[in-house]
Amino acid sequence: MALERPKSLRELALEHLRDSIIDGTLKMGQTLSERGISEELGVSKSPVREALAQLRDEGLVSIEPQKGARVFSLTETEVTQICDFRQAIETAAFELALARDPDGLAEEMTRVVKDMEDARKAGNEREYLQLDTTFHHLLFKHAGNDYLTASYTRYVGKIAALRTHLAKLPRHTDLSFEEHRGIAAAVRKGDMGEIRRLLAEHIDRTRQAYQSAEQTAVA
Repeated sequence: MALERPKSLRELALEHLRDSIIDGTLKMGQTLSERGISEELGVSKSPVREALAQLRDEGLVSIEPQKGARVFSLTETEVTQICDFRQAIETAAFELALARDPDGLAEEMTRVVKDMEDARKAGNEREYLQLDTTFHHLLFKHAGNDYLTASYTRYVGKIAALRTHLAKLPRHTDLSFEEHRGIAAAVRKGDMGEIRRLLAEHIDRTRQAYQSAEQTAVA
């Protein structure tokens, strides 16, 4: 059995920062201190700097000369673009997954929806949100197209962080769960027309929820 390679300091810093942004521990727009992070993790600034550069490439961090790093923030226009991207790429992945491995996709989606229900009943929001990300990743797993997967993976962290941000809204998780359950049922039936409709509604609600949250914050 092959031994697992120990994670480098850069990988440890990257994982810590990415997880902290996705789960909302680090807030959108929050300033990041290389020194503070290195002291928190007990590492030098070099791996932290490398991790921040990687997170910049993933869209989770912005870095400006003389100003340093901060967690990404989103405008309504950017959220709309993310939703457009998701609509296009997830629809394509669904079509391929249903053509290539419909039974495998249906089986795994049914299992993940059951796990989401259990997490929801237990009040475990973090686990629910992780399962939400897993649910959408299944499309790409069963689509069998490395280029689609790579394109989605590049932005999956930002999508997950946005998901966490919106989970604080009233009834958002309840509606999200019902939408996932409906999509999984359509997958079991192999009804691509219904899947396309439900996915469009699901993603568009993300756009509307963000707009509503921003308007509330300004009011």
